[in-house]
Amino acid sequence: MLFEHGVCLGDSLTTGARSQYGLAEGLSDLLNQSTNKRWLFRCEANNGDTVLHLLRRMDQKPWQWQGTTFCTLLIGTNDAKSTLQTDPVVFQMLYGQILDRLKVANAMIFPALVPDLLVGASLASPYDSKCVERIRVFNQAIRKECERCGIQDNLVEPIGLGGECYVDGVHFSESGIVQLAKLWAEKITRR
Repeated sequence: MLFEHGVCLGDSLTTGARSQYGLAEGLSDLLNQSTNKRWLFRCEANNGDTVLHLLRRMDQKPWQWQGTTFCTLLIGTNDAKSTLQTDPVVFQMLYGQILDRLKVANAMIFPALVPDLLVGASLASPYDSKCVERIRVFNQAIRKECERCGIQDNLVEPIGLGGECYVDGVHFSESGIVQLAKLWAEKITRR
């Protein structure tokens, strides 16, 4: 039996903070069912992480992401919080450094845009409607960095997901995790 190894990097949207499982488990299951291989995705995401947190963790514990063939990357929602508001120039710089580390490790990178917030929902503080504009700007930076690295065709766009995909307007439900897994599986199986 052929095994494929991957790692899912990110924040609470990756871990599945409000659902019974996260992206690593959902993506492994979906690809196990739809291919003739067994897929082992590890979750190396932390709730509350920003791009800076992830970058520093990658430097402190490189074993968390090295040695894998596939890597998903979903980070940026916490950077958009009204209490943090990471400067877009800093966000792009740090995001680019994350991609550079993954490229050096020869990982096949499948990054994602920061998903929309469901503004009509009762968003938990510190998320507000101003976060939507910050996310839009961060997504432009993500696109630029993916183009710079030549991985724009691997970019996953979890935009326009319906209300059933969210628990609280920010975090995903199980059906949201399934939708995310489908988006990634489509890109991964087309490589």
